[in-house]
Amino acid sequence: MSEAGQPELNRIKVILRVRPPNKQEEEWFRTREYAPILRDVLQTPNPDTRIIVEKTNKSYTFDKVFRGEATQKQLFREAAIPTLENVFEGYCGAVMAYGQTGTGKTHTMQGYAPTMGLEERGIVPRCAEYIFGRLAQNRAVRASIRISFVQIYLDKLQDLFKPEAPEVMINPESLRVELPGITEHEVASPESFMELFYWGEKHRVTRRTLMSPFSSRGHAALIVNVHMTPADDEEGVMATKVGKLVLVDLAGYERYTLTGVTTGIAAEEAKKINASLLALGSVVNALADSCAMRNASGRPFHIPYRNAKLTRLLKDCLGGTSKSTIVLTVGPCDRYSQETSGTLFFGWRAMAVKVDAKIKEVYDPARFITNLKAKLTAAQDKLKILVKFFAKSDPQGYKRYVKQYGEPNVDVGDEEDYSSAVISMASSSPSTSPAASQAHIELPAVGDRAPSPAASGGVPVAPVPVVTVSASLPNDAAELDDDPMCLVDTAAPIEVQQVQKDWNAELRSLKSQADRELEFLRLRHIQDIEEARAAGVSEDVLARLREEHEQELQMMREQNVLLKEEILRQKKKEEAAALLRSAQCLNERSYGPRSSFGGSPT
Repeated sequence: MSEAGQPELNRIKVILRVRPPNKQEEEWFRTREYAPILRDVLQTPNPDTRIIVEKTNKSYTFDKVFRGEATQKQLFREAAIPTLENVFEGYCGAVMAYGQTGTGKTHTMQGYAPTMGLEERGIVPRCAEYIFGRLAQNRAVRASIRISFVQIYLDKLQDLFKPEAPEVMINPESLRVELPGITEHEVASPESFMELFYWGEKHRVTRRTLMSPFSSRGHAALIVNVHMTPADDEEGVMATKVGKLVLVDLAGYERYTLTGVTTGIAAEEAKKINASLLALGSVVNALADSCAMRNASGRPFHIPYRNAKLTRLLKDCLGGTSKSTIVLTVGPCDRYSQETSGTLFFGWRAMAVKVDAKIKEVYDPARFITNLKAKLTAAQDKLKILVKFFAKSDPQGYKRYVKQYGEPNVDVGDEEDYSSAVISMASSSPSTSPAASQAHIELPAVGDRAPSPAASGGVPVAPVPVVTVSASLPNDAAELDDDPMCLVDTAAPIEVQQVQKDWNAELRSLKSQADRELEFLRLRHIQDIEEARAAGVSEDVLARLREEHEQELQMMREQNVLLKEEILRQKKKEEAAALLRSAQCLNERSYGPRSSFGGSPT
């Protein structure tokens, strides 16, 4: 369902806009030289979606009909907002204006906002505001918006952001139409969006004719690519959605007798415009027939996209892979009944084109692979430590494991790397409570049963023994803060406080280093005991070994205490020197400097 509560269309959406009569047409109506081409609204059933041609009594039904009193805002809500919402989902969407020259296509698309006021802004400036406003509300994505601007003039595709560049080529192999080498600008605000748009608009070719003072002499397409990456995707595992919006201002069909263009370059321009519009009509007719025949026979149908640059450029906008809206523009006077009938027929056929749009999602493989490699490296490091610890703590169990499942295919490193790694694992997470200060590593026991092939993806997984390590780590900062010898006396002079801070920092560093060495020695003792037990040493020998270990630990503790006392003595000396310097500075400020001890002031 759409936002308005209507079922989502599975075809191209077509809207009709009837231009209000100009002064010349009002004069024709008054003198009855010409008459209104459409039947009056009061005599038309369902006038919001239906029109009736007065002379032929033929009726056409569209998704929406806007008469002369309709505003730009109303048209934008109906034609552009549903397409924009599809773009934010990752679809390709297009809004194009189609009709006879002089019926208001360019006014509908851009409205010439700098000269006509905010209320007359067309679809392009309103899209710019809507895109940035909509993305600013969505905090779940990081978006980048890139725009490019092209013109088809004399059947040549030109980059309006770089008009001196060679003709732009179209890549026919991609799912969405791509233009290799096209200039693409990233924009960060509606103002920069419109500034670039109007700069490119200056390079469009226009000419004065009898039907329009600013007749477009080529088709223009503004292409907006919206890349939306999930904001919480730090590891690159989620896809980036790429929405594409194409805003097309088509040049209008021309009759030489009405426009006054008969010779020269202007006539050549009209010839190319009419030929490309004829090719566009052929494509729409073929797509409509293809949808009908596919439903009946299921066979593919040839679509003549290659007949013109215009149809190749709009292939993804018309070919059923885009959610597109066509705005038909017609004049109110029956003098142009031939052109109006052609426009209405084009829109009626376009409504028969079915849509099967696809969301475009892209992944960043480089970023994803980098994160996977980092995770794999971390897992391998942990596995090395566990295998080494298992081999040292339970040699008999490790031998049984190797005999049954083979040697683990990991490089366990040397003895020093292993010891450092164990200490690093034990002290990697700072503890905040007695319960949190215990680091545990637990694996399934040797006798446990291996997981079944079905549970492990079809590959037998070897069981791993249980080993539990408990390393209680001291809270260095808390112990030092509780020591009255390591406090900073806030009532002391600044020089003394600075000495106390420096020595306290030195004490914390030395205390942390001593604790790490003590823990390393304790782990070494545990390893020695396990190796002695595995070698079959008697309990009496193990008891003596434990006693020697305890004496070694006690000796290291006593050395640490003596080192601390020596540091505190040095601290006291520097505190006394700092206090003396502070007193001398105070005396000099109070009595002035003295030339010698006990002398008079200078």
